[in-house]
This record gives sequence, C-alpha cells and structure tokens, in this order.
Amino acid sequence: MNVLEKFRQRKGIRDSVSNIGWLGGDRFLRMFGAVIVGTLVARYLGPSQFGLLNYGLAIYGLLNIVSNLGLDPLVVRDIALDESGEPVILGSGFVLKAIASVLTTVAAIIAAKILEPQNTVLIEIVALMSIASISQALDVIDFFFQAQTRSRYAVVPRNIAFILASIARVAAVFLHWGLLAFAWIAALEVLFGEIGLAIAYMRFRRPLPRWNWHLDRAKSLLSESWPLLVSSVMITVYMRSDQILLGKLASKAIVGEYSAAIRLSEIWYSIPTIIAASVMPRILRTRESSPARYTARLQRLYESMVLLSVLVAVCTQFAGPLVVRLLYGRQFASAAGILSIHIWTGVFVFVGCVSGIHFVQEKLTVSSMQRTVFGAIINVVLNILWIPRWGGMGSAMATLIAQSFASYFGDAIDPNTRHIFRMKTKAYLRFWMLPRLLFSGTAE
Repeated sequence: MNVLEKFRQRKGIRDSVSNIGWLGGDRFLRMFGAVIVGTLVARYLGPSQFGLLNYGLAIYGLLNIVSNLGLDPLVVRDIALDESGEPVILGSGFVLKAIASVLTTVAAIIAAKILEPQNTVLIEIVALMSIASISQALDVIDFFFQAQTRSRYAVVPRNIAFILASIARVAAVFLHWGLLAFAWIAALEVLFGEIGLAIAYMRFRRPLPRWNWHLDRAKSLLSESWPLLVSSVMITVYMRSDQILLGKLASKAIVGEYSAAIRLSEIWYSIPTIIAASVMPRILRTRESSPARYTARLQRLYESMVLLSVLVAVCTQFAGPLVVRLLYGRQFASAAGILSIHIWTGVFVFVGCVSGIHFVQEKLTVSSMQRTVFGAIINVVLNILWIPRWGGMGSAMATLIAQSFASYFGDAIDPNTRHIFRMKTKAYLRFWMLPRLLFSGTAE
C-alpha cells in the first residue's frame, strides 16, 4: 500500500495532516513576519537598539518559561487519554499557571533591576512583557486543542493578533517611534492573542464545561511536571543565556548581530514542533495496542526530523551570507558567520523536540531533566570562556555543543535512555534512506 492509499483510508492520518497544515500555516506566517517585519525593525533600530530590545526579551523569556511549570505535554497527554477529565485538568492547570505567572513577573522585573539598575528602558521592556504574560495562563486552552488535533481553533486568533502587531510594527518604523513602542506592541500581541484563544474555546465548546480546581489533580500534575519544568528552564538557559551573557561580557551591538542570526536559524524550529504536536498524540494511542508499530513509527519520525534538519542546515550554509546581506544590510554583516555555525544546532533540536514528548510518554522526565541541566551548565561555562575571545561566534559554538549533549549524547550516559540514544543514532546513520522507503510504501 503506497502513501496516498494510506492517507485516504486512515482518518487519524488525515486529522494529523490537517493539524500539521494549520500549524504549518501559522508558523509560515510567523516566519514570513520575522523575515520581513523583523528585519525592517532591525534595520530601523540598528544593532545597539535592536540588541537592547532582545536583551530585555531574553531576560523576560528566561523567567517566563518558569510560569509554564512544565505542564504543556502533561495536559495534552492527559486530555488525549481521558477526555472526560477536561474540566478538572484544564481548571487545575489554569490556576497553577496563573499563580506561577504572577510570581515570575515580579521575579523578572527584579532581575532586570539587578542586572542593569540604571537602564530604565530595559526595565520597562521586561516589565511590559512580563505583565502581559500573566494572561498566558489561558494557554491550557491551546493544550486542549492540541490533544484534540484541532489546532486551527488556536491558530486563527493568534494569527489575527500577530498580523495586527506586524502592521503596528511597520507603522512604528515609518512614524519613527521609539524603542519602547516595540515593547508595547509585543506585549499587546501576547494579551490579545490569549483573549482570542479564550473566545475560540467558548465558541468551540458547546455547552461550555465549567473548569474545576482539584487539589489532588494539581499535586499529581506538579509531581510529574517538576522535572519538565527544570528541563524547560535549562533549555531556556542554553537558548537565551547566550544573549544575556553577550550583553554583559561583550556589547549590545553584538547582541543585536547575534539576535539577527539566530532569528534566521530558529525560525526553522517550528517544523519539528508542529510535526511532533500533531503526530505524537496519535502515536501514543498505539503504544499499548501495538508496541512494535509504536516503536516503528517513532523511528520513522526521528529519521524524518534528521532529514529535514540536514536539508535546512545545508541550504542555509550556502545561502546564509547572501540572505543576511539582503535582509539586514552591511551593519549586520557579522551575523552571517554566526548563522553558519548556529544553523547546525537544528540537527539536534529537531530530534530533541520528538524525544522531549517521547520521554513524557515513557515517564522518563527525570532523565530528561538531568541531561538538560548538564547541557545548560556546558553552555553557560563555554559562553563565559569563549565570548571574551570570539564574541558571537564563540556563543554560537557553545550553543551547538550544549545542544548536542542535551538532545543526543546525554542519552547514552543514562541506562534508562540508551534505547532512545540507539533510535537517534540509527536515525542519524540512515536518514538518507527515508525518502525511498516512503515512496515505495515500505515505511510504517
């Protein structure tokens, strides 16, 4: 049976592909906005001001990730397996995230004041974003739609907010507004996106279920989520600490160049996120009924991630310098070298997106946390050592090495994750065979 015949006959595959289409459209729109509008803003602000904006966003992002509490995959998993528990699962998750959001908002503002006590603009940027992020407690609605493979209901309101924010950013450039205007726009985008998400849920769920706070459910979620929370924080450390350390050990201009480069690198990270969010809930349901099929499908998914990431990295390696020059201009010329290194981080990020959910499914969250902690430590240490010597290039190399450990080599150390390490190794060695298997119809 070939691929097209399988697609026609299996509703689960059709639903997953439809979900991927909606999420893919969302990410494409955001990628387009990042390239067109983002580069327009970068050119307007220049390396120093653009660097200051991203410095503030990095501080906010580092603290904001704590408010997620690592609940994302757990809520998706629990609703996918027990739809009747939706009111308690969403209600308990919402309260936990709301409390955490308030606490991290205060922590982010304090952190900004400690790092740059005289920089009032930076403190205002962090405060605006952090206060707006309290509304992200409503992200539990997005988790519900993911579990139902109905992501279109979350995509539409957030895309409307994104489009309006993009128009506002363009207007800010042509009206010559100051740096803080862009922080206000970013904060309002978050707020209106969450309000739209709530409206979509109320329209989708008829009759509307009443969310309930349940202490035992909250304790259960937290008892399982804390390793995921630590992992999320550590991931953010080695994804965003580089910008903070560059701001302290180098200059805001180098932060601007580095931020320009990683924007072109990280826009591709949406690909594995979309695919994993759409496919993994379906794969999970085959784990008990058909373990062999579950393993085979996971293996194909890992191979697909490696294939896609290598294609992206190779194309960027050749086209990167031209793209940087065309988009950002000569003032960001150093970003091309940073991009040529950082783009290879995706080879590990792509498989890491899948294995992150894989760890949750097999209840290996502590193992996931341990490898992520080591990855973060490696990244911070190498950044401190290499930034004074090589600047942004050194930071990109540090991120690449840290990500390779956290997403791949770290699995070999823990006996509980060595079977996943073997799956990833097999994917790295034979990913090039995947297209032939797919089109011959022999791939599971």
